[in-house]
Amino acid sequence: MSRHVEGKPGWLSSDASWPLHPFLLAPASVLALLANGLNQATFAHAAPALAGTLAFACAVYLAVGGLRRRLDARTAVIASIWIGGSLFYAGLFGALNDLVGGGYAMVRSLPAALAALAVLTVIALRLPATPVRVVNLVLNAVAVVVVATPLWQAAAYEWRNGAARAIYDADRAAAAMPQIAATDGTEGAGRPPDIYHFVFDRYASQEVLAAYYGVDDGATVRFLEERGFHVARGSHANYHRTAHSLASTFYMDYLDLLAEAPEAAGDNWQPVHAMLGDHRVARFLKARGYEFFQFGSWWTGTFRNRAADVNRPHGFGEFTMLYLRRTALRPIFHALPDRPLTMRLDWDNGQCQRVAAQVEEIKAIGERDRPAYVFAHILVPHGPYSFAADGRCLTMEESGRRGARQGYVDQVAYAGRIIEDLVTRLQARDRAPPVILIQSDEGPFPAFEAGVPWQDQPQRQLRVKTGILNAYYFPNRRYEELGECVTPVNSYRALFNAVFGSDFELLPDRVFVFPDDDRLYEFHDVTDRVR
Repeated sequence: MSRHVEGKPGWLSSDASWPLHPFLLAPASVLALLANGLNQATFAHAAPALAGTLAFACAVYLAVGGLRRRLDARTAVIASIWIGGSLFYAGLFGALNDLVGGGYAMVRSLPAALAALAVLTVIALRLPATPVRVVNLVLNAVAVVVVATPLWQAAAYEWRNGAARAIYDADRAAAAMPQIAATDGTEGAGRPPDIYHFVFDRYASQEVLAAYYGVDDGATVRFLEERGFHVARGSHANYHRTAHSLASTFYMDYLDLLAEAPEAAGDNWQPVHAMLGDHRVARFLKARGYEFFQFGSWWTGTFRNRAADVNRPHGFGEFTMLYLRRTALRPIFHALPDRPLTMRLDWDNGQCQRVAAQVEEIKAIGERDRPAYVFAHILVPHGPYSFAADGRCLTMEESGRRGARQGYVDQVAYAGRIIEDLVTRLQARDRAPPVILIQSDEGPFPAFEAGVPWQDQPQRQLRVKTGILNAYYFPNRRYEELGECVTPVNSYRALFNAVFGSDFELLPDRVFVFPDDDRLYEFHDVTDRVR
């Protein structure tokens, strides 16, 4: 046994060694990822991973201390070997994984990685006390640096760009529309209808599917029209990317406030993401007693909504998923039998665990005492192309053999099946049928000219990227304000007018693009080029 080193006890230590590094290396692994994505992620997105890694570090440190029956510098060094090896797995063992041909799963590198960590543990156990204390001090210094560096980067980014998040203020946005707080004379009019809004990401218009993919989507459109829907066959997205498109839909207006604010210049996605939370549509409906359910995707913009009463994303969020894939959980999960939990770290398998479960839960919401507002962002036919046309989940190999183009076509067919299933179930309810919106936020990505700004892309590419499915079901069939080319920015204006008797003025239906991801708020009107 090693001789106990006497001294004044330190923080969580019996030998005055101050073992900070196990508890700094853990959050450092999270902060490193955060620092690489500050234009999209915030500390709020990183909070679950930070809490989880600190809990993991405490568990490892106490487990090693329990096995050794002491909390000293040697315990801290051994704990950091396993904490660092586990949480920085991809960075530490990526080259080894390439050497052994471990591929994406990294399973082949796991035995060698575990052996390396075991060897380091044996060395740490056999080192004399004085070298161990030196190693402990060095690790403390290293840990302070690896934590301080991303924290400094985050602080500097916040100093330069933090004001951009304040461009959108939910209270100010709601106050600018007095109809939001008003009841529109609906007091005593009975229970208002439930409202279901489904966004099938990248579901192209019938015209685009026929012209550019050779797909006849007439069956889905005919089904909707036979069910009483107004299908805007000439509709286009107001913006060519999801964040901007959904933000304008829920803001019920164009994003001029972002274009006119110098703080929003550049590649900072946070201002537009802020608009996807506490938005005007939620304020309008919650003022009228609605219970708000959000079924988000893994994507940061819809994973959670702070205004929702219920958030059901079914799986990991984008930041957490990316982080966990850098840790030892990735090879461990791939080495274990396939189960819902072990398959959720992959984009494709995560989708297989999410989409069908969300659809079934939406169908089960049923009629409630309070009217329900349900928003679901469904990443079908958006990639990864992990579904067959009948909804069966494919392996990565099967999906690869099929190819991206056919994968998109098959997932359009699967989305059509989901639409028919949901509409049939919702319209069959005993109580009055709900309002249903079925839309896409953008079209698929066409083969476009790299380096050419979106506003200068050929007409074909612009039509593919902006042509969308856009269908409305109002039980009272008041479709007077919905033309063939109505766009999502007017969806809730028309809905609230038809259902609640509001007096929203419809806006001109325009289509905008921005040049690239480095100029997110430089908007160019391309309406005349896509129609």
